[in-house]
Amino acid sequence: MNNAVISLFVPLLLTACVSQTSPTDAVPKPQPITEPELSANLISLEARLNDSMLKQNTQLSRRQHLKMTALQQDIRNLKNTLNRSVATPSPVVSNSATRSPENETQDGKLIVGETETIWLDSINDSFAARIDTGATTSSLSAQDITVFERDGNPWVSFNMAHEGVDEKLQVETPLVRYVRIRQASADKVERRPVVELTLRLGRLSEKTEFTLTDRSQMTYSVLLGREFLKDIAVVDIARKNVQGKPKRPLPAKE
Repeated sequence: MNNAVISLFVPLLLTACVSQTSPTDAVPKPQPITEPELSANLISLEARLNDSMLKQNTQLSRRQHLKMTALQQDIRNLKNTLNRSVATPSPVVSNSATRSPENETQDGKLIVGETETIWLDSINDSFAARIDTGATTSSLSAQDITVFERDGNPWVSFNMAHEGVDEKLQVETPLVRYVRIRQASADKVERRPVVELTLRLGRLSEKTEFTLTDRSQMTYSVLLGREFLKDIAVVDIARKNVQGKPKRPLPAKE
């Protein structure tokens, strides 16, 4: 190799070595971020954060929805179970404490027969009474009826016959009013005084209005009509004295 060629390559080799060790091969310094770039980065970061929170909320909502759905199904199952238990009749227990008495209905009304024995507090005695659903009002057999005034109020006195007793019972009680009664067997309208007496029948104690009329020709001195029977008694005409004899009221304590 001649000197000319050598002189040509030597400078090239030196230049290559210098270029390999040149400072331009070092890591370049980061350039400072500008304000628009920082704002864009913050917006992007906020968007990613909102998206992440939205996904988490969606997952939580799905879990809560599943829990609520399961709870609602449990409630429906419980309601169905309760409805089936109510619809299924309970077995009848043969127990005297749960059965209605023979002289009462299931809803607590008295069962009365064609005739019953009653107790009248004002007269302090018991009487046989006929049950008559064809009569509107109840009535007592009264004789010697006299209307008078006591303490400025109208009163009435009368004698009441008692079966098996020759002596008539005298009764004095306030006069409630008068009623007009038309008998089916007569065209004449009869004006009758009305009194209110406490009547006892079975377990029942009830203030009852009675019209006063002479029933001496009748078998029973007391007649109980529809106004008394309404809402408290059911009539079984095939039976008699269903309620038995009423108990005497206990004397008042002094």
